[in-house]
Amino acid sequence: MMKVKETINSLIAGIDGFSGISYKVHVDFFRNTFSVFEWRNKDYTLPFTTLEPKSIGSMEDFKREIYLMKIWEWEPFYQKEEGIILDGKYWSIRLNTKAKIYDCEGMECFPPEWERFCQAVEKLTGIPFR
Repeated sequence: MMKVKETINSLIAGIDGFSGISYKVHVDFFRNTFSVFEWRNKDYTLPFTTLEPKSIGSMEDFKREIYLMKIWEWEPFYQKEEGIILDGKYWSIRLNTKAKIYDCEGMECFPPEWERFCQAVEKLTGIPFR
């Protein structure tokens, strides 16, 4: 059995594409519910993601992935060292646990587990999260 450091209540994650698509997902682990929002920059003319019925993943599997990634140990801020970034992806995660709230964010720089995190969100929600 995995020893758990934190009891997770909720997770809010967002990706803001300054010149494209932005996403926000809110997962409530007590109610076993989630909501996902997608919005587009006014200059981005492609159609929205089709909201056809898709397979939605398991809340238990998602929760297990979050515990394995130990987001509470991620750095608070990820940023590339070189220059000022005027366009790109900004991301943020707020992990609300029984003991504490953990915030982490980044601009065109990601923690090592970022790809795994995105895949877990996509598997849970059935829509892209990139």
